[in-house]
Amino acid sequence: MEIFMRNIDSNSTKLDVQNKLASELHSSQYSSYSPSLVNFHVYLFASRRPIPHQNHGGSGVLTLPTREIGEYLLQQSGGATPRRPIFVNRKCLILTLSNKQARPHIVENIRRLPYQDAEALQQRQEMLDTLQSTSISIETLQLGWETRDGCFSVEWQKSFSSGCHLVFSGERREIRINISDGSLTRSIVVQLSQLLWSATGHDSRLSTIFLSLASHPSFEFDFAFDQEQKRQRMRGLYSQSEDPDYWRVLPYASLAIRLICKRDGLAKFRDLGQKIHIRKPKNFSHLAENRDLFSQANVDQYYAWLETLDWGVAFQVEAISRSLSADLQEMLSIQRRIENIVLWKGTAFAAELLQYFAGQVKVVFWSSEDGSDSVDEIFIEVYNRCERDFLASTHSLLNRRPPSDDLFYCYHVSVTPTTIQLAGPLPERSNRVMRMYANDHDCFVRVSFIEENGFQYQHDREIDGPQFIERWVKHDLREGLSIVGRKFQFLGYSQSALKSHTVWFVIKDPANQRVSAPAIIESLGRFDNLEWDIDLMKCPARYGARISQAFTATDPSIVVEADEIIRVDDIEKPKRIDGVERPNEKWCFTDGVGTLSKELARDIWKELQKRNKRSTRRGGIAYPRAFQVRFQGSKGMLSVDYKLLGRAICLRPSMIKFNAPDSLGVEIAQAFVQPSKYYLNRPLIMILEGLGVPYPVFEKLQNDAVQYVEKSTESLEAAGNLFDMFGLGTSFRLSSVLSNLSRLGVPTFEDDFYQQMLEFAKHHILRDLKHHARIPVPDGYTLVGVADIHDYLKEGQVFACVRYPNRPPFYLKGRVVISRSPTIHPGDVQVVEAIGPPPASDRPLPSYLGGGDLDGDQYNVTPMPDLIPTQTYEPAAYNVAPKRKLDRPSTMDDVADFVADYINSDILGLVAITWLVIADQSQQKGIFEPACLELGQLHSDAVDYPKSGQPVPLDKIPRTLFPSRPDWNAPETIDAESSAEFYQSSKAIGRLFRGIDLPALQTAKQAARLERRQVQSGRESTLEDVLAQLSLDDPQDDVVYTAVARKVASTVGFASLEADPNYLESAVDLLNTYALDLQTICASNTVTHHRAAMLTEEEAVVGTIVAKCSQKKRRKDAMAKLRDQTSLLVKDMKQKLAGENATDEEGLHRAWAAWMVSRSSETMFGAKSFGWIALGEVFDVIRAIEQERSVMGF
Repeated sequence: MEIFMRNIDSNSTKLDVQNKLASELHSSQYSSYSPSLVNFHVYLFASRRPIPHQNHGGSGVLTLPTREIGEYLLQQSGGATPRRPIFVNRKCLILTLSNKQARPHIVENIRRLPYQDAEALQQRQEMLDTLQSTSISIETLQLGWETRDGCFSVEWQKSFSSGCHLVFSGERREIRINISDGSLTRSIVVQLSQLLWSATGHDSRLSTIFLSLASHPSFEFDFAFDQEQKRQRMRGLYSQSEDPDYWRVLPYASLAIRLICKRDGLAKFRDLGQKIHIRKPKNFSHLAENRDLFSQANVDQYYAWLETLDWGVAFQVEAISRSLSADLQEMLSIQRRIENIVLWKGTAFAAELLQYFAGQVKVVFWSSEDGSDSVDEIFIEVYNRCERDFLASTHSLLNRRPPSDDLFYCYHVSVTPTTIQLAGPLPERSNRVMRMYANDHDCFVRVSFIEENGFQYQHDREIDGPQFIERWVKHDLREGLSIVGRKFQFLGYSQSALKSHTVWFVIKDPANQRVSAPAIIESLGRFDNLEWDIDLMKCPARYGARISQAFTATDPSIVVEADEIIRVDDIEKPKRIDGVERPNEKWCFTDGVGTLSKELARDIWKELQKRNKRSTRRGGIAYPRAFQVRFQGSKGMLSVDYKLLGRAICLRPSMIKFNAPDSLGVEIAQAFVQPSKYYLNRPLIMILEGLGVPYPVFEKLQNDAVQYVEKSTESLEAAGNLFDMFGLGTSFRLSSVLSNLSRLGVPTFEDDFYQQMLEFAKHHILRDLKHHARIPVPDGYTLVGVADIHDYLKEGQVFACVRYPNRPPFYLKGRVVISRSPTIHPGDVQVVEAIGPPPASDRPLPSYLGGGDLDGDQYNVTPMPDLIPTQTYEPAAYNVAPKRKLDRPSTMDDVADFVADYINSDILGLVAITWLVIADQSQQKGIFEPACLELGQLHSDAVDYPKSGQPVPLDKIPRTLFPSRPDWNAPETIDAESSAEFYQSSKAIGRLFRGIDLPALQTAKQAARLERRQVQSGRESTLEDVLAQLSLDDPQDDVVYTAVARKVASTVGFASLEADPNYLESAVDLLNTYALDLQTICASNTVTHHRAAMLTEEEAVVGTIVAKCSQKKRRKDAMAKLRDQTSLLVKDMKQKLAGENATDEEGLHRAWAAWMVSRSSETMFGAKSFGWIALGEVFDVIRAIEQERSVMGF
């Protein structure tokens, strides 16, 4: 509806009018007309005769989204004598019905789009204009190193008579140092999130701006002569041929930037920094000296030394220098000591020592406060202490070989545009290739291509991405990597690792053809001339995907005989779309799903239990009914078929990807023992809301979750349930240990470590609720999909069996909501009938849900009535992405090219978030906005990209409806309320976001400081220390000790409470080994590559990272790695605690001794969490003993 406005004060601006109208339209009087703030459009007519200082002609039109709102406004504020007058600069607006119809495109826009605060938008634009028009002239650019004694060592510098300027970019939130070089502009680009701190200072001679960075900046070239050409991202400001001195110091001296400018530049920097909200610059000048820490002589000496070292030792030396925990002079100062320890104790001991030292030196990076000592003496003293600890220790850290072939220790390399980062070796779940080369694990490295700040590379519309990837990733994939003197070549990847831009490299040694990329790939099977996939070798992405099966993390199980393998056909039926049958097109009902007999399933489960010893003996199920497997050249699901007799495994054509007839070991990617929890998420909530589920349903579920979190402190049982419900502490089985303590009558206990874990857990859950809407659904389940091979079900029916260990199975009946992640189309959520077996459908239900199949996909199912939508939508009929093929068979160079192209074109996340933002911005259509439906197809294509090789062009992704983004989309490092870049979302996910108050973690920094002191103290535990502490220990007032001791005593007698010194010594050795590995894991999985960053022990145990991070995927990936590595570490510790062929009674002695050691060493980093592992093992052994006695009738 359009309303005519007159009597507008001529000195007022459009913004004045908008603000006054907003005050009225957004008052409570109008809340019944719109659940969100009323959007409107104002147009002021220009004056017919130009008059100075007059902004308009005193009249205009107001457009409102509905007639009801317009009529109410006229009723209240219209006419010459309104009830509620609207004044603009003391003149009352006169509002009347316009004699014209509102313009349709304006009505459409204000209906679709949410209201945006006009004043905030204007202020933001003014700020951007100021930043763009203001620059600071730079006279000298210096790169260097911040030393431990507070000096800035100038390692490279360049002076400019003109043409070098510092500017702030508000839209991109970055600082740019631009250097004009003729028609070329070179830029150092610092993201504001990279800036640790800054300083401005002036002494008698110089005015300086200092920038201290958490990670290396990026570098760009801009060619002024070609306005259409995108900016070029480079690996440095100058090439090696242009400036070899700069290139030499680039990997080391880029975190500290000192700029010499004119004095007025200091005030400009402070003023512009305040506008863009950086932390207030410090007011001081660094003492600057040229110490030549990275001189050509030092670099030459350092790398000549590395060439003389064993590769494992050299790897650890380079890991320290590349992490920027020490400069090259410091590393060279301990050269003789390292060489001596290699001669004395061997290379394995030296490598372990240096890995331990790496963690120590990282922690003490800023610890030097005594200026009387030289830097060298401080650094050397840390090394000497580590060496003394290692030499004094009775344990052998050298036995790193895991006790089973489902684990191995892996070297990690992160390649950034300017440097490399080395980490490990770290525990990893094994795969087929690692088991084939069990004695050659040091010939393999996992390589990740990441940004300087540790984030994944993301495509930037303003940057020429393909050219950058060509210079960076493709070069290394094709030509290989030189890592500490060894040449490595690209080998392959797993599908999950490819998503995080991580691949495998293997040593390239002409003298070792057995362990080489060609030999390994040839040993996997045959990929060419396959009758079912004749063009496989012509599609590099598909060829790489088939090789990737051998790199999937799996557990080995049984070996089958050739006559136990049965080939069976897939179940296919003609497609029926829109009621029309298409005989030549068929749905495959068994895509990726085979079967196995009950006997074979039992044998597999028995083998897995044997490998995991006590940890799976507690399972309480006879055997899982479904496994995700890799077998020969096949992949997919195997479900138990009760009709199969004996040992049998049935493979279907849709499972077989290549020929590997000689590989008869069944590898288990996942055994489905019980349902997973069901959590809502933002895309699913957006779709459910669009299909009619009202906001109060989600609000209640979230409020219930918050209340559940708050009650977790009331008892150990409540805390254990909390950890279990939200999947926290799973590596250390916290929920099980807490439940056992609760059953022993322990209500709760005062322990700083436990309380900190609980605080971290609560913060993690609330953060997930706020930033991901990860809301648990109590009456919901995540079940693995298997095929209805016996043709029981009618269309729209499912058979849903929910089975938990130690409980009888139950079946869902009636209407249920079913979906599969990711959800991005209204048809990805369906309502079906959960019932028993009936006739078949004309289309398998899983293909409705995001184009899914059944080879391991998991489905969210809930019968909760409130979550059943009032409407459903036809499933999307996605077109299959065409495969990108060559006119010849692919080589590994072609696969390498595909990986590089994938890293450049990996826009799956961009498609998903664009869909969610547009659905939020569209007030009327929401998820049915045409751009959202278009994005559904693009998302399907992006999901298929790793196998089709066909990327989604960036220019095909629709732009958001307007620049401002919803508040829930703000990075957690930004306050959305105070930023005009974000608007208040009226959708359910926006209201849920604002419904969570996420308080700052007051204790996190205290815990970090305490643990840094523990690591810095550096002492390992010794048997003498433990015995001395135990002799002084009086645990009578310790409620946990009393309860556990009573249980142990009732199981095996009081004598067992006196820990055997032999078991104590073994436990001390194990604790020291564990602490080293945990320290490495905590140093390797931070969300920042800052050289001093390290996780706390509590974070490792809970499986969370409390630091804020602007890229959600970065934290998610880091937490996943943290959980994987701690899970494998704990598994390794538990197996070593259990001992080889030890009786349960002996295992209890060993676990009890380990708990005693942890209690007596609790000031040592790692001891507390080691105690939780030992306590869990105590309870596991007691349960095993009780079960055995029960079976025997005791």
